[in-house]
Amino acid sequence: MGIGGILLAFGVTVLLIAIFTRTGEWRPQLPQMLSVATLVLVVGGAMFVAGFLLDRVGRRSNDRAPA
Repeated sequence: MGIGGILLAFGVTVLLIAIFTRTGEWRPQLPQMLSVATLVLVVGGAMFVAGFLLDRVGRRSNDRAPA
């Protein structure tokens, strides 16, 4: 899972906090919180996919190595 999964989880957490917040002054902070959450989700998703693909490539190169 690595750092990509951690960033994905953090982004989801920030999104949930932004959506379900009940404080009186949440409206001015909402666009900033949503933009940070979106950025973290995109970066986390990209890193998660990159880690998955690199793991698959690494497994294939180990299979081809002579014993």
